[in-house]
Amino acid sequence: NLPVAKFENYLAYGRAAGNPAPIETVIYPGAYHAWTVPDQPTARFYPEFVSTKKCPLILLGPKQPALLIDGEAKPFDPAAFGACVAAAPGYWMGFDAAVRAQSITDAVRFLQRNLQP
Repeated sequence: NLPVAKFENYLAYGRAAGNPAPIETVIYPGAYHAWTVPDQPTARFYPEFVSTKKCPLILLGPKQPALLIDGEAKPFDPAAFGACVAAAPGYWMGFDAAVRAQSITDAVRFLQRNLQP
């Protein structure tokens, strides 16, 4: 549910910090938030929901929260974060049975490949 570039930047940050994770990026074209929720049968835009799609990722850890900007942890700035949230409110939600089935299959295969018995 993240913009792909944002997620790829996070993975690169983790690898550079010595924390590579067995993560695969899978894109399901046309899928919306809540693709696994049958109670959302029709895709619909929810303008009242907060979205961070235009914001940098928040890094949480043993220190203060930080923002991932240009591959580096920068101090968290509440005002700047509030501005990016306000810049692009809302997001689409909608169930998709085919995407749900495929994502379950993909998740099981990933776990089978990456977990030791």
